[in-house]
Amino acid sequence: MKLGGLLKSLAPTIASAAGGPMAGMAVKMAASKLGLPETTTANEIEDLIERQPERAVALKQADQDFKDRIKEMEIDLESFKTEVEDRKDARQNFATDWTPKVFSILSLLLYGGFVMIVTLLPHDQNDETIISLVLGQLSGILGTAAAFFYGGSSGNK
Repeated sequence: MKLGGLLKSLAPTIASAAGGPMAGMAVKMAASKLGLPETTTANEIEDLIERQPERAVALKQADQDFKDRIKEMEIDLESFKTEVEDRKDARQNFATDWTPKVFSILSLLLYGGFVMIVTLLPHDQNDETIISLVLGQLSGILGTAAAFFYGGSSGNK
């Protein structure tokens, strides 16, 4: 994409982003500020500014808005990195803790025992809803325990 000096001088942030992965967002913000359709290209924006120089103020405002949006995204990225580091530290700190293992084994035993009781002992027709609820809850607990031990993050322990 060939961009002349006009767009680079009026909206340097948008011009630098126009050739990269954030091109769509940058051009859409500029087009929106100028009252153009979202399908407008950077070259069309530059042509418009050449024909109507008074709209350069809106382009500069779009450039400032784009800078602000990039800063917000960087803040979001930093908070995400902090959250990931926190989880990583938690995994390292609790890797040798016996509580999850005991809880998982106890859940598996309760699940097996409950299934055996429900299967072997007769039950009333009215109890089937409660039995289904308990089996569903215990199945969810076992699924969570399996995800804890065998999930995608288990290699990071």
